[in-house]
Amino acid sequence: MANESEQLLIECPVARGPRLCLATLYTFMGVAGAVLNLTVVYLVVTFKKLRTASNAFIVNGCVANLLVCAFWMPHEAVILYTGSSLSPRYQTFKEALLFLGITVSLLSHSLIAVNRYVLITKVPATYQSLYQRRNTEWMISGSWLMSVGCLVPWLTTSASPTEGCASTHSASASSTAAGTSVLANSFACATLACTVTAQTVIVLYCYFKIFRRVQISVKRVSILNFQIVNNLPYSFPRKDKRLGMYVLAVCFVFVVTTEPMLWALVARLFRAQVPAALWTSLWLVFCTLFVTNPFLYTWKNEEFRKSLRSVIRGDFWRGSVVGVEPINISTISHILPRQNSRRAFLGDMN
Repeated sequence: MANESEQLLIECPVARGPRLCLATLYTFMGVAGAVLNLTVVYLVVTFKKLRTASNAFIVNGCVANLLVCAFWMPHEAVILYTGSSLSPRYQTFKEALLFLGITVSLLSHSLIAVNRYVLITKVPATYQSLYQRRNTEWMISGSWLMSVGCLVPWLTTSASPTEGCASTHSASASSTAAGTSVLANSFACATLACTVTAQTVIVLYCYFKIFRRVQISVKRVSILNFQIVNNLPYSFPRKDKRLGMYVLAVCFVFVVTTEPMLWALVARLFRAQVPAALWTSLWLVFCTLFVTNPFLYTWKNEEFRKSLRSVIRGDFWRGSVVGVEPINISTISHILPRQNSRRAFLGDMN
């Protein structure tokens, strides 16, 4: 046993250069993610016209992202930079919040996708009845309750907050070699793998269904922006094609950031060796999802852009808030064909 411990102590320490590089990446991603997510939350809370069911799910994802970007990443950056370690209890608390933020954020992707799927492919009455305020609140609360339910078994079965290198050396070595100590636990690994798989299936199904039913018309309803563009004199096939590809881009970003990590998690479950450098790279790619989420869902939304410009120009503080009226479901019912064809229309790129 003494020889094994000595071997672990020899293998665990990571060179200062890679640790500083990883700490720098965590710092940059943490700052960028915190700013983007807080901006979206601030805009939705401040501007009443942005308080829609879809935006509520986006804010839910942003709050979960903040647990990763504004809390976990700065801690990891400091630990990697200083080479220090945390107390076992605080390490467990930190990793628990990380796991909670990841699972809630992934569930929020599905809530957003299903919301838009129902809006575009179902009749307006169905959307109105399903996404009442109380139902929306229960959906958001359910995402947190489900995540907590998945977290409790890890907290109760994990004998120590860290495993492997972390238990014999320092948390910084564990972070560099394994990404996070919580994922060294088999139950947490399996839970996250199942969560990623389920959310991928839901997201791909919803957006591909939306993409197939999108058709060009004189008036269009934007899939991702929920805005009506009136009085278009003619169609813009190139722009429609771009918007259609943008729908697929949401799926592409989600798949690219989550699937490599999924395969690494599956490999770990089957006790396969995943090189530390590869695991760290896949973990960093996975973390970019929590940084880019707010930008991915809001940068094409004219309401968000106008609200952001009004804040930057100072119009909000002068009392002249600029906003766009949220889409009225009854208005959609007049735009959609009466023969219950359940078609939606693409919006103007601008």
